[in-house]
Amino acid sequence: MCILGLSNDGCQAKSIHVCSFVQQRIFSLTKMTTALPPIASKALDKCSTQWLKTLLRELLPQIIDVPNTPSGHRKAQKWDALLKERMASRGLTTPAQQKNPITDVRRVLKAIKEEHPALDDVGFSPEEWTEINMPSEQAVAQRSAKPIADPEEIARRADVLLDSDSWSEIAAGLAVATGRRAAEVMQTANFEQASQWSVWFIGALKRHGEPEELRFEIPTLVKAASVISATQRLRQMLDTDGMSNREINRAYSHAIAQACDRTFADIVPPREGKDNLYTHLFRAVYSTIATFWYCPPNIPELEFRAAIQGHYKILEEGETEPRRSLAASRHYFDYEIADQVIAAHKGQRKGIMLGRTGVGVISAFRAPIEVETETEIAPQEVTTVSRVSVTEEDKQRVLDIQKEMNIDTQHATMQMLLDAADTAIALADLLECQPEEITEKIELLRQRDQALQAKLAEAEKMVSAVGENTGTSKVIEQSLAMANRFNSHLEQENERLREQLNTASQEIESLRSQLARFETSQQQLQQLQQLLNGGGLAAPASVPATTPQQTYATRQPAPAPAAPAEPARMVETAALAEPLQRRIAQPEKRNESYSDQADREVANLIHEIIQYNDQQAADDSERWMINQSTLKQLTTRNQAIIKRVIEDGEIARALEEHHNKYGLHGRAANRGKDINLLKSALGVQR
Repeated sequence: MCILGLSNDGCQAKSIHVCSFVQQRIFSLTKMTTALPPIASKALDKCSTQWLKTLLRELLPQIIDVPNTPSGHRKAQKWDALLKERMASRGLTTPAQQKNPITDVRRVLKAIKEEHPALDDVGFSPEEWTEINMPSEQAVAQRSAKPIADPEEIARRADVLLDSDSWSEIAAGLAVATGRRAAEVMQTANFEQASQWSVWFIGALKRHGEPEELRFEIPTLVKAASVISATQRLRQMLDTDGMSNREINRAYSHAIAQACDRTFADIVPPREGKDNLYTHLFRAVYSTIATFWYCPPNIPELEFRAAIQGHYKILEEGETEPRRSLAASRHYFDYEIADQVIAAHKGQRKGIMLGRTGVGVISAFRAPIEVETETEIAPQEVTTVSRVSVTEEDKQRVLDIQKEMNIDTQHATMQMLLDAADTAIALADLLECQPEEITEKIELLRQRDQALQAKLAEAEKMVSAVGENTGTSKVIEQSLAMANRFNSHLEQENERLREQLNTASQEIESLRSQLARFETSQQQLQQLQQLLNGGGLAAPASVPATTPQQTYATRQPAPAPAAPAEPARMVETAALAEPLQRRIAQPEKRNESYSDQADREVANLIHEIIQYNDQQAADDSERWMINQSTLKQLTTRNQAIIKRVIEDGEIARALEEHHNKYGLHGRAANRGKDINLLKSALGVQR
């Protein structure tokens, strides 16, 4: 019907325009009412595709605050179904197609709240995950295992890498020797020696559906002591604190992969379609050699490989076919020991090293030997039989001790061994060492005691000779008494000076606070002056502007009068500081970038530490090696900026000359020094 004198076409156009306007208003009102909180907006960065970000921006408000209740979980399940329907509308209809988007959605929920209730309902069931990750039977059948013809040479080269001075080669050696991932090797892995050829591994990365932290014994392809020593050296070379697994992989995994390629490309055949060896060295190659060397003959190979890699999801799977399929998806059988190697060991395919000195079965498969204790009947009390699991070798040791010491029962022997262990632990605590180091520690103390006894005997002879010949023993006693009194006086004087220093420090802090207020007022006055000049008004007398260097110097505590520096040292200081002075003295640009400002601040700080080492430090015990760790404690600038400045060509050479002048090298250079004293000397408040 046409109204207001409009034609039918005019009414239709007007109606379409009104509907469009209404739809836009509804959409804008919907956006206003469903705006995401900041933490959820930031969590959307976990999405790898833009369409999923847009979809979650629409759907997340429905689930973001879902409670951990039965009704809340029902709501989350409905939301999961809606999410998958929306994915299906984009053509993602199968679980395999939805796998990556669902993984991103779960990451977003975890970023919003680590234990978000919806995580129990959004995603796939364990059976669905297994099916998604399971390769097709045809692909598994077509995959052929690559032969390893020289496992001993692979282990030997890994051992050589552990002694390298290159962090990437050490990390590559650890990956091969222990089968660990890049992020584990670089940051989370913690190894404790279990035997000569095995370690307790702590710090496995969390994986879907598996425990958050695992601790299990793994065999090593080199001696366990070499693994532990190399790990400690690697931690000293690189500081990865605060880095995520993804950041570690992005920063370091490529260099580790290149080190593996350089070292093992000629003896480890690559898999089809793979351009580097690293992934397979820490997984399939390691587990293949470890199984050949250490797997007990009666243990299924699949179970042994899963155990040494912490894949408990496989071990918990009850049916045979799912276990084998999941194992195939994790590339368990991409490598095998070559036939000629098997033939050289008379057809033995597992555990060829077992029984050799220092080699034993890892704890997960150690056969328990039941040792029954005696049943003792006391009045109104019965001691029940208990069982202790030990290896056959350890049981024989217990029996040998019982025979050698002529002990009546096994129970009494075990009690004696436990008492001896308690005594050893207590003695180790007293000697500040490990129980296995007691013998060495006692021998060292015995040698020291013999040396002291010899010196004491010599001193007694000297005192006796002096007493007999000169009668001065009383003089010596009086001198010792005077020395004790003087020492007491010095301690009192030291305490008094310490109190004065504390008072002075408090006054300095007060002056710094006043100076900060003054600087703020000065800046406000300068801004006011600029406003007045811009408006054509007469400005008050200007306050001289201060440079950053002058401002920093102004807030320094007044240094104590020092002896004039030697001319030679002053020349050296000037020469070393020249590149830093050039960096600091560069005129500030009107629109100077944040990067340039940051570089200037770090360079200025380096220059001040050099001046402190040259002019204020009394001796080498007060001088500081200038490295990333030292600078990070003195500035808020991040590690990347500090690294960029100290690796600058001229500054790096200046630092090298400065460190050579005082012999400041290695991590021990700053050990035992108090950074707060350096902060106080430089006037740094952080």
